[in-house]
Amino acid sequence: MNVLEKDSLIAEAKMQIKALKKINEWKRLAMLVSAIGVAVAYAGISVTPSNLFLGIPGIFLTLTGIIAAAVINLGLKNGRRNVEKMLWAVSKRRNGDCDEI
Repeated sequence: MNVLEKDSLIAEAKMQIKALKKINEWKRLAMLVSAIGVAVAYAGISVTPSNLFLGIPGIFLTLTGIIAAAVINLGLKNGRRNVEKMLWAVSKRRNGDCDEI
């Protein structure tokens, strides 16, 4: 791996770290939607159990937020692992510890 390849790999890792920060904001938004869903479901069910006008959409929002946050968290975990592998490859190349990656 020459210097140009190392520099491009480091630049790619920096771009992925920046993208992971944006994706983390989406995870927070999904968790916020889930919390709002819990509040709406509680308001709909606790006032009058026979009136499910707010209860059903609240449950739907809660489940949607939880599922979205779980999927986004999986993507974040895999993205972080990918960045670690790229930086490991660059550091191993700089040290001359391995020939093939």
